[in-house]
Amino acid sequence: MRPIHPRQLILLVTLAIGIVAAVTTLVVTGDPGLPRTAQAIIVGASALLVSYLVLSFVLRRFIQDRIRGIYKTVQGLRGAADAPAVGISDDALGRVEGEVAEWASARRSEITELKEREKFRREFIGNLAHELKTPIFNIQGYILTLLEGGLEDEKVNRDFLTRASHGVDRLIKIVEDLDLITKLESGVMDLRLHRILLHDVVEEAMEEVELQAREKGIALLDKVPEDLAVLGDKDRLIQVFVNLFVNGVNYGRPGGHCTVSVDDLDERVLVEVSDNGIGISEEHLPRLFERFYRVGKSRSRNEGGSGLGLAIVKHIVDAHGQTITVKSQEGRGSTFAFTLRRAR
Repeated sequence: MRPIHPRQLILLVTLAIGIVAAVTTLVVTGDPGLPRTAQAIIVGASALLVSYLVLSFVLRRFIQDRIRGIYKTVQGLRGAADAPAVGISDDALGRVEGEVAEWASARRSEITELKEREKFRREFIGNLAHELKTPIFNIQGYILTLLEGGLEDEKVNRDFLTRASHGVDRLIKIVEDLDLITKLESGVMDLRLHRILLHDVVEEAMEEVELQAREKGIALLDKVPEDLAVLGDKDRLIQVFVNLFVNGVNYGRPGGHCTVSVDDLDERVLVEVSDNGIGISEEHLPRLFERFYRVGKSRSRNEGGSGLGLAIVKHIVDAHGQTITVKSQEGRGSTFAFTLRRAR
């Protein structure tokens, strides 16, 4: 059943008052100089007009005061004058009901988002603490061993100092990667977009990972045409390929490969970095680009790295105004695909 409109309510009430006044005039003796029917019509019309004006004023003030209170509460208005004017012909209560429903829906969405952010913050702090704790405790153990007599042992001192140095390098890597992500997110770091040959970018990235790939017996293959030019920041794109190659090498199989290929998409090119490594189960794919997110025991912290590589990749691709996706099947390898603008 539809709610009664304020104007309909006033008309019904005033009509009832006019009828009662007219009937009363017919029953009660009125002016003897006029017929009773005429008196009833005059009195009824007068009562109807007066009651309509009075009820319109009273109801308008009543609704306006209530609506102003609601608007001040819902929208945080400073004064009553900030509330919109209400006319009797308006469906004021229906309009306010709709706006309150929208406000409640927005608040529920904000609460849900805040809960998600709080959950992410707790996970992030916990993961960061774990990532920092491992190298710090290792460094502390090496130093304590040296202080307790290992420093005089030539077979131990240099080895432990080297391990402590590696722990420091890992700490520095974590801090540098966090700083980079912060700059990318805040927009402090501006990209320098130029026309670059994608083949050369891939080759430079392969040179940085070549030794690590050779040690694990994984071949890095560049299938990008030599004359393909894209618009991008060369240094940042090298960083993207380095991180994807490192990911492919760390989780690849001996004798495997990590290949870069491209497909033509008219104004853009689709770049795919694929490997035939251990792969990732489907349940982990939605969170793969989160900071410090690791996939099970097969992708443990023992593999090294800061745990921020794929998060950095996504941020750099996003900063280019492009998108990145991942397809993977456990035991059959992974393919990271992102787009770049073609340079003319």
